[in-house]
Amino acid sequence: MRRYALSALWLSFAGVPGLLAAQGFGIYEQGTCAMGRAGTGVAAPCPDGSALFFNPAGLAGLKGGHATIGVTLINVDGGFTDDILQRTSDLNDPLIALPQVYVSYAATPKLGIGVGLFAPYGLQTEWPLSFDGRFAGYKNIIRSVYIQPTVAYQVTPWLSLGAGLDIVRGSVELNQRLDLAEAPVPATILPPPPGAPPYLFGQFGIAPGTDFANAHLEASKTTVTAHWGGIIKINDNLSIGGRYLMHAKFDYSGTGTFTQVPTGLVVPADIILPSAPPDTIHAGTPVDALLQGLGIFQNTLTTQTVTTTITNPEQLVFGIAYKAGSQWTLFGDYQFTRWGKRFSVVKINFANPLLNRVLYESYRNTNGFRVAAEWVKNAKWTLRGGYLYHQGAAPPETVTPLLPEGNRNEFTGGFTVALAPHFTADVALQYIKQNDRRGRTREPIFNQVPTTGLNTGVYNFHAELFGLSLSYAF
Repeated sequence: MRRYALSALWLSFAGVPGLLAAQGFGIYEQGTCAMGRAGTGVAAPCPDGSALFFNPAGLAGLKGGHATIGVTLINVDGGFTDDILQRTSDLNDPLIALPQVYVSYAATPKLGIGVGLFAPYGLQTEWPLSFDGRFAGYKNIIRSVYIQPTVAYQVTPWLSLGAGLDIVRGSVELNQRLDLAEAPVPATILPPPPGAPPYLFGQFGIAPGTDFANAHLEASKTTVTAHWGGIIKINDNLSIGGRYLMHAKFDYSGTGTFTQVPTGLVVPADIILPSAPPDTIHAGTPVDALLQGLGIFQNTLTTQTVTTTITNPEQLVFGIAYKAGSQWTLFGDYQFTRWGKRFSVVKINFANPLLNRVLYESYRNTNGFRVAAEWVKNAKWTLRGGYLYHQGAAPPETVTPLLPEGNRNEFTGGFTVALAPHFTADVALQYIKQNDRRGRTREPIFNQVPTTGLNTGVYNFHAELFGLSLSYAF
């Protein structure tokens, strides 16, 4: 009974639930041409097949076929500065590569078909193990890969409609350290007074920040959603468009693996256990051996099945495109992302229901604004640039190491160059400047609602992106 109680309490306190409360992160850089335009183009998508993502209706009216393969490279810089020591811990994120593949074909002058592969949601954050935020998560990867077959039709000379079915593969890989000072002492070892919460190891001399275990989670799920859009051509110079990407719900099922981390500590004094007959844990007993003896790390490894549901939110985008002469086109887009309903409360369910947890993320809906201009210099060169601003979804009380997001200003530029009669290349650069944001490094315990009182410092973040794609028209 004592062995089971400590194992259960340890697992319930473990970090898998906190890790599953992944910050929402939208990735809009799904085509190099559109990236140079700051993501605008819902009213006039680029003619490289990326309309599959930016507006499925853009496939209608295209001539011939187009095949595009591209990659967006993301270099992230950021860190956390704590309030007390003013010590900064920097992110260790590697260079991240996001691929995109689009193939489209004009089956008739009015009917366009195609298929695309892209990843509009995901995150990757890595922190050093010296960072206090390791107890909320130090290496976290979430991916959502969309495969979208699409059909579009030009209903009239001024109206085009398109829709696609998205097959989405979601996966998570999350890692976290566990702090022995914050772990409850099992009541079978040291019962608290009636009605009182359990004692914590920190109340008996265990220093805060004492790693005693590592938690690792892997899970995956495939789901299906949809995407559609429309474009209205007001006249030869002006068009408006809109698109809607539905939410994607993932009912994840995976395993949490817990591995012991040596503490090097010893029991400072004899502990008499209230058993029959009484048992004693003697002073000088290694804490690591004690945890092993209690059965927490049987064969140095413990595994617990865990399930949860995470939902990628829907996107609604409206835009306008205006040809200001034969060479210039101006673009403006507005984006609404519905985080509020989709990422508010995360319920974590273990195989043993006594270990279930509830996390309160309270994400808010976000708005984004994009403007851009494009200049067709000649038949070989097209230049473009843009600016965008969008809000962070996390409220002040849920800014965590998983993704310390905030409001962002972003600047883009790029060009298309014709390499051969049917072969073009696109290049784009983007700089992301996020406003500094106060946040926390730890999760609250016992299913508590987080407050800004948990915030202990300031996160800073910026990133540089490079996009490259090659397109062939046939």
